[in-house]
Order: sequence, then C-alpha cells, then structure tokens
Amino acid sequence: MPRYFLERTVGDVTRAELDAIAARSQEIRTARYAQITWEHTHVVSTPEGLKAFCLYRSPDADSVKQHAAELGLPMDHFYEVETDLEP
Repeated sequence: MPRYFLERTVGDVTRAELDAIAARSQEIRTARYAQITWEHTHVVSTPEGLKAFCLYRSPDADSVKQHAAELGLPMDHFYEVETDLEP
C-alpha cells in the first residue's frame, strides 16, 4: 500500500497541545478515513518553531490530503514514499 510523508509547521506549541492535535487527528481518521493508517510522526525544533514529519499508509493520496485539511493543520510539503533504507 502506498505511504505518504507530510511536513507541517506546527509553531510554538506545548507537548499537551501536540497530544491534543494527535488525538484530534485520530478522531477524524477513525470517523471518516478508516483506510488511512498513521504510522508515526517525528517532531523537530526549528527556528520557526516545531515541525512535524508524519508518515501515513493509505490506498490513495487524496484521502490523506482530505484528512489533513479537516485537521486544519496546513501541510508545507507532501510526498509519496518511494522506498525505505535501513542499516
């Protein structure tokens, strides 16, 4: 199944706010996008604030994009994963 990588600028938020965003994302996914699997998210600190790098598995890109739009957290970049490399 295709996998998609999203980059988002989250800004200056607390861990509690990140947890609330993640919970809301799961609520939306469970209610309307059961075909999407959220694999994980890496959050990094940048001069612009926090950035989130999210990995999803989905049969199509549009479902992931629609889910992101409903969450209300804009995407900076959206990519389909080509392959993975491991040590």
